Amino acid sequence: MKRRLRLVLWCAAAVALVLSGLVQVSDRLLPQPALTQDTAVHFIDVGQGDAALLLSGGQAVLIDAGTAQSGAAVVHYLEELGVTRLYAVVATHPHADHIGGMAQVIDAFPVEHFYMGREMQTTSAYSNLLDALEAQGVQPTIPTPGEELVFDSGASLTFLGPADDVPDGNLNDRSLITLFRTDTQEVLFMGDAEAAAEQSLLAHYPALRCDVLKVGHHGAATSSSTAFLQAVQPSVAVISCGVDNDFGHPDPQTLQNLSLAGVDDVRITAECGTVILPLHPPSSSKENAA
Repeated sequence: MKRRLRLVLWCAAAVALVLSGLVQVSDRLLPQPALTQDTAVHFIDVGQGDAALLLSGGQAVLIDAGTAQSGAAVVHYLEELGVTRLYAVVATHPHADHIGGMAQVIDAFPVEHFYMGREMQTTSAYSNLLDALEAQGVQPTIPTPGEELVFDSGASLTFLGPADDVPDGNLNDRSLITLFRTDTQEVLFMGDAEAAAEQSLLAHYPALRCDVLKVGHHGAATSSSTAFLQAVQPSVAVISCGVDNDFGHPDPQTLQNLSLAGVDDVRITAECGTVILPLHPPSSSKENAA
């Protein structure tokens, strides 16, 4: 009886093993999703952190990658969309809630261009990022204001800051600020830039406008002044932050500033998860002299 039971169990295990192998083979044989040709921005919900994916003409650019804990989720999100390589990756500044997941992303996808600021930190997140770049043979670029990355579709990502007049003492203010531009719409990414960086940006680009604003520093009160918001005139604002985070983001003052500036469409990842914005032609485009 025991011998018969062992035989039954052995056969069942063998069948399970074969079926498991067949499932793995079939998964590899199944067609993978193709990356869309459409233009869109995905503000990926990474909790208390930042990660945004730009898609246009079958190319993908990632701005920040959240924390180390969210790195695997960012990789999975990109894979689900059909991303197999990254046209570019931008690390806005070396805080762990922006670059913590970057090493996992670099390990998972070939990266054609990698942009980062000149600021350094003695943290594990920063060290892991440098190790991943070295292991993959990726040479980082420190962009200068006005430098432009052009997609095959004609869309572009322009580096606007930080300028040399932004003090070095605050890493948030030294965030790389970028403008994603299509024929008719502009999305402004502020990283964690605060008041000094906002003032510098407007001084260098007084006619800067945007349709969508990735709100600086997760909606902290140190960013998004009323003067700045009224100058750039976004129609949509996106705030990336975690549920019940320890910092009180977004700050009520920031939400009030957005309201005073006439920004009625505010999306907060802590409330609605990942925010996906297809960039369709608006009814009227805004002048932009950046």
